[in-house]
Amino acid sequence: MKKLIVLATLAALPAVAMADVTISGNLAVGIVNTKASGSGSLTTEDRTSGEIKFAGSDDLGNGLKGIWQIASRINLADTADGNTFAGRDSYVGLEGGFGRLTLGNIYLMPTSGAMAIFENDSATWKSSIYDQGDRYNNTVSYKTPSFSGFTATVQHSFGSGTTSSVDDTTREADKLYSQAISLAYEGDGWTVSYDASRSKLDTLGTTSDTKYKTLHELNASVTLSDLTLMAGYARGVNNFPSDDDGEGTVTAPTVDHVKRSGWGLAASYALGNFTPKIGFWKEGDAKADGENANDGHKTWAVGVEYALSKRTRAGVELVKVNYDDNATADLREATIYLGTKF
Repeated sequence: MKKLIVLATLAALPAVAMADVTISGNLAVGIVNTKASGSGSLTTEDRTSGEIKFAGSDDLGNGLKGIWQIASRINLADTADGNTFAGRDSYVGLEGGFGRLTLGNIYLMPTSGAMAIFENDSATWKSSIYDQGDRYNNTVSYKTPSFSGFTATVQHSFGSGTTSSVDDTTREADKLYSQAISLAYEGDGWTVSYDASRSKLDTLGTTSDTKYKTLHELNASVTLSDLTLMAGYARGVNNFPSDDDGEGTVTAPTVDHVKRSGWGLAASYALGNFTPKIGFWKEGDAKADGENANDGHKTWAVGVEYALSKRTRAGVELVKVNYDDNATADLREATIYLGTKF
């Protein structure tokens, strides 16, 4: 009987070896010091990157493939903090000459946040409108094949929401839908992309103007040998910042149809194993009924990363936020980190 079990196991090994499965990941931890003006500083150890992916495909013939991916968030600094299996982009789908169709837990606005080039917090750290794409359950996503460098992605979520206390069944019953579109062009050494989304809200307002939030984001970059230059613009309607980590309760507005916009620049330069980085972001005041809220801010970020190998890196970063309202404490955050990819 034991011999039969061994033979059966060995017979199954070729099938396993032939399976098209890829395991990859990105892990990093940093020592982070944060200080608000007028108060003392706080030093902690935080996750700066952390993800593991299992992905595979099945050749269906005639250029068609079945595809799948399971991606999970990994926090090595605090294993109790959000290490959810399949909590990041996880899906099944089909891919072929027609493009790519996926269903599952998928990131809306897939080309947003192009200027977020820093390991921990970029200049857009405290923005409520830039790099605000998010993963939504119950999502269908379709990406076209490339037409001379141009691609388009359309997405629909059957149930999203702005608070974690709302379960998926309730979101779907309340028709808390989200839609997004992404247009991108990649040329010889330069790229440009546009992302837009519209989401029905579950906690903000009751009038027609506050039942939805919209986001628009435009990014462009150019690479000149070892120098990469980036620019970004974002505009949002009824987008309100929550707590610092983006996971708390969103505060309802006192007026309807609140608009906000911002713009920024970023650059990096590969100098041997060193890559210095710099970023700037200016976020305007919230505007409603012809009045400004005086809650905008300006942010600078600088840093340098050192490649210890092709996969392992270390670096140091500093980001400073200056708020327009003197009553709001300015923020400063410094990070020293170590990470690796596989």
